[in-house]
Amino acid sequence: MSGPAVPGVIWPLPAAVRLPEGLDQIAHDVRGLWRRRATLGRELSRLSMQCTAACEALKGSSEEELSGHLAQARELLRRDPLHARGRLVEALAAVGEVAARVMGMRPYPVQFMAALALQRGLLAEMATGEGKTLTVALAGVLAGWSARPCHVITSNDYLAGRDAHEMTPLYQRCGLSVAGIHAAVEHAKRPALYGCDVVYVTAKELLADHLRDELAARAGRDPRRMAFENWLEGGRAPSSPAVLLVRGLHAAVVDEADNVLVDEAVTPLILSAPRNSHDLGEAVRCMAVLAGRLDAASDYELLPQRRTVTLRDGARLALDRLAPSLPTTWRAAPRREELLRQALTVRHFILLNHQYVVNDGKIVLLDEFTGRLTPGRTLMAGLHQAVEAKEGVEVTDPNESLGQLSFQTFFRRFPRLAGTSGTAREAAAEFWRIYRLSVLPIPTHRPRLTVTAPTRVFATAQERWAAVAQHVAGLHRIGQPVLVGVRSVEASLVLARELEALGLPFSLLNAVLHEQEAGVVAQAGETGRITIATNMAGRGTDIRLGPGVPALGGLHVVIAEANESARVSRQLAGRCGRQGDPGSVTVMLSLEDALVSRFVPNSLRRLLAPLAHVSTPWRDRVLSGTVRWAQRRAEAEAYARRRAVLKADDWLDKALPFVGG
Repeated sequence: MSGPAVPGVIWPLPAAVRLPEGLDQIAHDVRGLWRRRATLGRELSRLSMQCTAACEALKGSSEEELSGHLAQARELLRRDPLHARGRLVEALAAVGEVAARVMGMRPYPVQFMAALALQRGLLAEMATGEGKTLTVALAGVLAGWSARPCHVITSNDYLAGRDAHEMTPLYQRCGLSVAGIHAAVEHAKRPALYGCDVVYVTAKELLADHLRDELAARAGRDPRRMAFENWLEGGRAPSSPAVLLVRGLHAAVVDEADNVLVDEAVTPLILSAPRNSHDLGEAVRCMAVLAGRLDAASDYELLPQRRTVTLRDGARLALDRLAPSLPTTWRAAPRREELLRQALTVRHFILLNHQYVVNDGKIVLLDEFTGRLTPGRTLMAGLHQAVEAKEGVEVTDPNESLGQLSFQTFFRRFPRLAGTSGTAREAAAEFWRIYRLSVLPIPTHRPRLTVTAPTRVFATAQERWAAVAQHVAGLHRIGQPVLVGVRSVEASLVLARELEALGLPFSLLNAVLHEQEAGVVAQAGETGRITIATNMAGRGTDIRLGPGVPALGGLHVVIAEANESARVSRQLAGRCGRQGDPGSVTVMLSLEDALVSRFVPNSLRRLLAPLAHVSTPWRDRVLSGTVRWAQRRAEAEAYARRRAVLKADDWLDKALPFVGG
């Protein structure tokens, strides 16, 4: 627990605890299992019913009486931020009554249960459509009343602005200030926004601002000292635009924690500035031309699982012939070979409409887990310039790193960390090992009625897309709405052509056509609607069923590609069946899916291919089991990459002890 709250003072952060290893890790994992014990869920369920009863009892109170309850609760949480001197149930009930009056949203018992879990520093797994936005706001009020900074971490800029705006009446009635910070907010305005009691912000923006403050400290402008001097002067001391997180870090509630703490944590965040390199553009353009002339069978070897390339003698001989025409800086064998490996890597593994799109003559990267554009991000080590040369756009200068930090290390610095997610149990062990977050499943408000059909696996991608189109056409004839989830922009366009050939109307939602995301997703449950969406669809937007749709079976979700994590598939399946609505799910995969091609050996794929044309009861079980095996391999590799990123932070701390906040 940090010290007493003083406006403007950034209290020292706790030292990041190194990852346990060996016997320590075993003991740590056992403790995590104890934290996830069933009795804890029963205890919080019992307390949530008490909250519900106390909230109902406040229905007849006047506004003055409710204000008195709020003032008392705020004082209790200021003195005891975790337990409110044993009266946490009463405090949360008062917030629930405020939500009912000013928002028209009376919390369900399961929402009270999840808010209590967040207050205890747990990761509450709530199914899609169960009201995570209000739940997070209930916990945000409790954290804001502690007089310490509270950051609500959202998965994208849109949600940061939307949720802060929608929940403002609740926070204001509880005597708290709230702000939303997104990429478009000017840095000069951020100190004032970060001074609010509760701040909604993406992980990327918060970490970037934290790094900027650390860089300012290294330059002799220590944000902690400057903020303290400003407080001593009663706010009259000159402030520095470098001091962005004016109240520091204390409590964080991470919405969509699986996306923020797992999917986004594969690479560290790096603050960088362009470094002038006049001859790099010419060199990468030469390599892009050479890469197109080489033969993959004889000149180089592809390593799909690692997404790397090994050069053979044919490629080296071609480089020797090209060397005299290269800029002097890039003629040495190691440097020109590295450029060629990069050119071949982007040619085979970094693909248009999969990992990036070309937007207004610039390369914009895609988030492979959410399908969203990530403007401002670039690939490292010259890869971005290699992509630009491949696509024939202007080659930009490479970036020079000014500072970097992994999301894992950053969130481990928060004294209080909690979160919500619709799909957390698959990564429960990682949440505990990395963040000391225990996953607590929250029951649904109403029983889920979703029906899941057996998985269907096809030999080729063409057969699968044709089958998906016919399946969608059959459902469209009876008026049942369909949401088809795909992995990439290219896949969404392929399926769109199949549906167009059948004369079916549809809405297409991908990273290129994303402006109306919330509106398209919100209408996906109306009669006869067909929606094709990459994995970006649905984050933060509920799909409500139109009139007559429940009688047709509700929303039908088609998972049309194998995802690298079972969590992503479960997220998509969770788009139907919200709040007890009917719904159904069909999974239609192909042995040519990228996941299978990358993680299933060629020899095994050749053995399985004939099964795709056989009609036996065990056929789909064998093929879907193979896909699940590939998913587990992909998940293990991704976890190893995330752990390596965290270990790199530990190494830097040891190697450069003089660098840091």
